[in-house]
Amino acid sequence: MWRRARIFGVLLAIACVTCPEVSVSASDTATKIEIGKSAIGAPPAEFEFLPLSEAKQGSWTVVRDATAKAGIAIERVGAQSAQGRPPLAIYKPTSLKNAEISLRLNAAGGKLNQGGGVAVRLSSPQDYYLVQLDALRDTVLLSLVENGLSKEIVTVDADISSRTWHTLTVRAKDDQFIVSLDGTWVFTGFDKTLSQPGRIALWTEGDSITRFDGIVITPLPKSEEY
Repeated sequence: MWRRARIFGVLLAIACVTCPEVSVSASDTATKIEIGKSAIGAPPAEFEFLPLSEAKQGSWTVVRDATAKAGIAIERVGAQSAQGRPPLAIYKPTSLKNAEISLRLNAAGGKLNQGGGVAVRLSSPQDYYLVQLDALRDTVLLSLVENGLSKEIVTVDADISSRTWHTLTVRAKDDQFIVSLDGTWVFTGFDKTLSQPGRIALWTEGDSITRFDGIVITPLPKSEEY
């Protein structure tokens, strides 16, 4: 159940009765990230971890999870990084501007923070868009991170349960970001700041213990380009 929306910064959320469609027709071009390529207890393959201390500490690992789709998930066990920046697991093979990203997320624990999200159009650890689920505050957020500073674009209240899998879908097309949760449209936000292709990354914060699975990246078909 969506309650109230708070709109910040660059522009707005569109609250319309007829929700936009978030599926993409070019499913044959989709990339499904195969978590099973990595051994249990190892970092997930094809990811780069920032800050660099994340890789050394082994904070991102593949774990067994009977509730995950394939019985395994990517887990990040949290502690705020020494650099004070939220940790990122950056998927190295893909750099895109317009794409749909779908993943499942489970806020499994954390005293001060519970949640996670996905970064898109990441050009550096200080520059990206972030769509975040916050299970402690029951919110879904779209933010712009620029030069390491975060600016909220849209924040919408939502029912997000801890220790429960939620499906987050982000459809980024030029200056438009359509966000859905568990198959239901939440908001559409707009921002023009980051207009170049960039990486896609998993994101968590603070002491969150967060699990991810079912990660699918689909470039938007050329017919949808302006």
